[in-house]
Amino acid sequence: MAMSTGRRPASRALPALGIVVALSGCEVDPGCSTHMELSVIVEVTERATGMPAARGATGLSEHESGVLTDFYSYRGEELRLVGNWESELPGAHTVLVRKPGFLTETAHADVHADRCHVEPRTVQVSLARDPRAVPESPVSFIEGPDSAGWERPASAEVQVHGDTLEIKGYTGSDCTELRVVAFRSRNSLHVQIEPSDTPLDSCIRSRWFEARFTLPPEPTRLLVTNGHWVPVEFFDGEVRPVEEDLHRVQYPPPAVRQRPHLLR
Repeated sequence: MAMSTGRRPASRALPALGIVVALSGCEVDPGCSTHMELSVIVEVTERATGMPAARGATGLSEHESGVLTDFYSYRGEELRLVGNWESELPGAHTVLVRKPGFLTETAHADVHADRCHVEPRTVQVSLARDPRAVPESPVSFIEGPDSAGWERPASAEVQVHGDTLEIKGYTGSDCTELRVVAFRSRNSLHVQIEPSDTPLDSCIRSRWFEARFTLPPEPTRLLVTNGHWVPVEFFDGEVRPVEEDLHRVQYPPPAVRQRPHLLR
């Protein structure tokens, strides 16, 4: 029985922090800079305290054209999520922000363009703790250096062996060890791989990981997110115990980006 994840073709913004925008097919106004402006800036706070809560949160913005942009907390930034843009995108944006143990929130931004660039729009997202969420510890979690370094893109594979859920892959770690943070809310399980506070003796930024959890008898809505670097969403779909090893899902498939189910 194969798992369905509801994927659809979509464009995805590539990491583009600090780059120069190439404007093709038109003349560049000599009075305009070639530096790219961020279309949307996301600021995250915790609703109960008003304190910054971007660390450990991830975001995904869908532009009206269908382009998806990842957001994550860069180097443990407490207030802002960093977006990875391939171009300036004037128009309507729908931003989804998620954090393990919190309710998912959405925000909307209308970005306008001036003579040269877009006018960056800052949106505030207030996250409320999920009263039904309880932390769930993995049966096991191991991680280590990846000899390929940044040559290997971040990815994760989900498999089910009997009642054991296995999540393994590669991600960036910002020169720290990795950790797994997981919360269950009723029939939903949110697992996030993110940098820990333990620095590495040798800074190998790319790390491999393997986390295992025990699945309950009923189906589980599984969300696996990447707390640092891109893509921020590894998997979003249903898993359940099986008698045989029939579940195997690789993310991301070529030229395909999964659309968040809350933005449908």
